[in-house]
Amino acid sequence: MLKKSLVVILALLIAATALAGCGQKPAEQGKEEQPQTEASKILRVGVMSNPPKLDPVFATDTSSSRVIYQIFETLVDYDNEGNVQPLLAESWDISEDALEYVFHLRKGVKFHSSVAGEPTANGGREVTADDWIWSFNYILNPDTNSPRAYFLDMIKGYEDYQEKKTEQIAGISKVDDYTIKIELDYPFAPFLSILAYNTFNVLPKEDVEKHGTDQFNFHPVGTGPFKFEEWIQDDKIVLSKNENYWAKDENGNQLPYLDGVEFGIVTDLAMQWTEFGLGNFDIIEEVDDPYYHEAKEMANFIERAELGTYYYGFNLTMAPFKDNKPLRQAFNYAIDRQGLIDIVKNGRALPASGALPPGMMGYDENIEPKYTYDVEKAKALLKEAGYPNGIKVELTYNTSDAHKRIAEALQAQFKKAGIDVSLKNIDWGALLDAADRLEVPFFRMGWVADYPDPDNFLYVLLHSNNIGPNGNYTGFSNKDFDEITMKARIETDPAVREELYKKAESIAREEAPWLFIYHYTTHGLAQPYVKNMRVPFFGAYSLKYTNLDIEK
Repeated sequence: MLKKSLVVILALLIAATALAGCGQKPAEQGKEEQPQTEASKILRVGVMSNPPKLDPVFATDTSSSRVIYQIFETLVDYDNEGNVQPLLAESWDISEDALEYVFHLRKGVKFHSSVAGEPTANGGREVTADDWIWSFNYILNPDTNSPRAYFLDMIKGYEDYQEKKTEQIAGISKVDDYTIKIELDYPFAPFLSILAYNTFNVLPKEDVEKHGTDQFNFHPVGTGPFKFEEWIQDDKIVLSKNENYWAKDENGNQLPYLDGVEFGIVTDLAMQWTEFGLGNFDIIEEVDDPYYHEAKEMANFIERAELGTYYYGFNLTMAPFKDNKPLRQAFNYAIDRQGLIDIVKNGRALPASGALPPGMMGYDENIEPKYTYDVEKAKALLKEAGYPNGIKVELTYNTSDAHKRIAEALQAQFKKAGIDVSLKNIDWGALLDAADRLEVPFFRMGWVADYPDPDNFLYVLLHSNNIGPNGNYTGFSNKDFDEITMKARIETDPAVREELYKKAESIAREEAPWLFIYHYTTHGLAQPYVKNMRVPFFGAYSLKYTNLDIEK
């Protein structure tokens, strides 16, 4: 059974404790740390995979996001508890009917003056309202084809703009050089939260047009605390300090404190742990399960709940899962989630019977069906599904020791119910591409919240509008579910919204487009000399290094 303390953490989403920064690395980790001079504070971060994208307009995954957060900035941001706070907008006004938002922009914000060691096309100029107007129109332009543009489909004129009836989106306008107005077609409760999502950054028109859609990915230019310098595929990404960054700390000191960041791409988590022990990484953003008990004894280890769900997707557009609900349900009854979590995950998760994680509006552990471990029920459902003698399927997962261990554990569990699962691993970018095109029948996937609202799970991942790269990788399409989630989007009464999302969640559980596995926790581990380390509300991948420092 999951430890009571962890259940409380998962249910209540308590705040992470700041790192004390005074812990010592265990002696058994080996050699002394490699010294770093005060004149060169380069933060070395171990990451699991090569990011598919560094252009925020096209990135949809956490591997890309952890780098994008350092280079680009949005109008608003989140504090450590998930509350919206100012970033490049100093303040905003909302009309009584919640249809009009006026953002007052921060003055003195400048685009990066260099990229990859060369001058940028924008020259490091100041950001004004015109840049925001251009950026929103570029991101939402149907020709740009941003996979997350539809997150803002409630903005007035979005549909006409998508259908190319207008040259600009009607609902975004300039008031003056430092003020913009955004008008909505209907009130949408999580609108401000969506604006913090890392697709909706301000972009320099000159650099986007100079490099084009394809090459801007390799020459990303924003306003963030760090500038892009180098990307060696499957090896490292190097960022340098933005010397013209707008922010200062509470004492008036220029931010960021660091001189640069180097992301080292090490897919072997055992090797990543070893490199951390040798002092070759200052932060690792994934502590693999075999090292968890050792890591959690360190003073500079932080763990907290995360709004996210780890699942395997059934492709409902092809055999054997198409039009076969009993088969999908059989898979869900065939696995021992708690056993998997206890043995493979060291108790670091909560069993999932649905899409919504604990702490999210609409989550209710009593919603039926509850997918308990029931081998006999799984066998009965297999027979009902037309497979009385069992079934053979292939699971495609992205390369990672952690994913492999989970897949192998579930593979063994499946066999007891007569389900023979073979395993195929491919890299993360290839899996995303295949899922976008609905090309694989059974695949590993996970989702962590882009904004803290059930809309981001149920509408984004399961509404038929979003089949394919928008997030619905299973091809799930259910008329009742679609109607309920659309109604919930425009509902303003929180109590009514919650009941609608419970109904939608119930349909999702019953129809089982996913093998629901577990809900995440997130964590971070830093060397004791890394100061101001924390794990943000949305997880370690969303940590911004603006305030981090190295003191030896």
